[in-house]
Amino acid sequence: MDAIIMDGQSLRAGSVACVQNIAHPVSLARQVMEKTDHTMIVGEGANLFAKELGIPQVPTDQLVTDIARQQWEEYNKYKRAVNELFDSQLGHDTVGAVAVDSEGNVACATSTGGITAKRVGRVGDSPVIGCGAYADNESAAVSCTGHGEAIMSVTLARTVTFNMEQGASAQAAADKSIAYMKNRVDGTGGVIVVSGEGETGVSFNTRRMPWAVVRDGTIRFGMNPGENFQKDCPKD
Repeated sequence: MDAIIMDGQSLRAGSVACVQNIAHPVSLARQVMEKTDHTMIVGEGANLFAKELGIPQVPTDQLVTDIARQQWEEYNKYKRAVNELFDSQLGHDTVGAVAVDSEGNVACATSTGGITAKRVGRVGDSPVIGCGAYADNESAAVSCTGHGEAIMSVTLARTVTFNMEQGASAQAAADKSIAYMKNRVDGTGGVIVVSGEGETGVSFNTRRMPWAVVRDGTIRFGMNPGENFQKDCPKD
C-alpha cells in the first residue's frame, strides 16, 4: 500500500510506500507528517514505524478481495503488460480526498494498492508529493488517480495548482492538466480539486471515475463522463 497526506497551510506532508498489512495507510502517513521530521518512509521502515506507534497489522486476507485475487491469477497466467492492464480499466485502485475548512485551509490525501501485476517494489504516483497529491493554501488541494508513471512524468497534482496560480478556475485547471498529460505522455487519469474559497473541479479521461462533492448539506456526484447528479445529504 502507498499513501500520502498534505496540509496546505504549512506545506507539510507525510507519506508511506510499499507498506504491508496496514488497514489505513493514510493514517500512518499522517503520523509520518506529525511525529517525524521526514516526509516519506517506505517498505520495512514504514512497517517498523507502525509497530513503534502500536498500529496493528492485519492479515493479508482482510486486505485482498476475491476479485482482486482472481484478476491477479488471470493476469499472471497470460503475462499481460502493466500498461495493458491499466488500459483495460481493471486491476488498479486509488482513493483520494480533498477538503477545505471554514478558514480556507486546504488538505488532501491519496491512498492506493497500486496496479495488478506490478513488479515487487514498484511505487506509483500516489505517495509522491506533487504527483498523487498536493495542497497549498495559495492555490488548492488536489488528489489524483490514473496511470502512475504518466502522472509522475507531468507532476499532475502540482500542475493543477500551477494552472490555478496562473488564474485558471479549479475546473479549468483540472481540465487543462488532464489534457496536458494526455498530449505529452498519452496518459490517462483523473483529478479532484478544491480551492480555499471552496471552488471545486473534477476531470478525467478514463472511461469512468467515481467522484462526489459535499457542500452546504448537498452532495453532487457522478461516475461516467458528463454525469452530475445532486441530492440532499442524509440528516444524520
